[in-house]
Amino acid sequence: MLKTLSFIFIFLNSISCGENGNKVTQPIASTKDPVSLANDTESGKEDISEMGILKEVEDSGYPFATLTIEFPERNFTEYFTINMEEVKNASITQLNSYVNRYVKFTYTTEISYALLDMYHEGKSIFGAEVSPEGESIKSIEGVLYGAEQVTDGDIPGEVSVFADDGENLYFQFFVTQEMVNVNEKRVAAFYERRTMNTITSIKMLKK
Repeated sequence: MLKTLSFIFIFLNSISCGENGNKVTQPIASTKDPVSLANDTESGKEDISEMGILKEVEDSGYPFATLTIEFPERNFTEYFTINMEEVKNASITQLNSYVNRYVKFTYTTEISYALLDMYHEGKSIFGAEVSPEGESIKSIEGVLYGAEQVTDGDIPGEVSVFADDGENLYFQFFVTQEMVNVNEKRVAAFYERRTMNTITSIKMLKK
């Protein structure tokens, strides 16, 4: 299984790095992670099986927790999110009992685009004085759609930016009045491409 995953990792890595020169950027993960190399059309479609050493369990606000899992054979560490209400026999107490033990788990991976800032006519819509910078920061220029009204409630809305060359990106975001004011106008959006790894089952391997 590990040899097969290593082959898939190398193959997908070559694909992802050739995609407009943009590498997948993790919010908290190693760039060696095979999860991060899933492409947009395949992300979140099916469970992937893995095993590694659970190093840390961090409470992220019930029912969520963040698990740090080490893959010593491949010399990297990855971070996963778990919803303890949706995973059988998962609780902070149970997960902490797995720490420093090998665990077998399944997960899904989903790629999203995190909107960091948006500019219209050279000015930040979010009020920033300097545009986001960094190797992982990307940008797209085009027409903003989907910001017809301010987002109400706790669920973000979805906006999109359509570029002249046909490229378009969608962002989950709480729409503000400033965004409504520039809806269907040209903007420059700064973003990061992120991967969310979500555990769907986990158990400790027997000695």
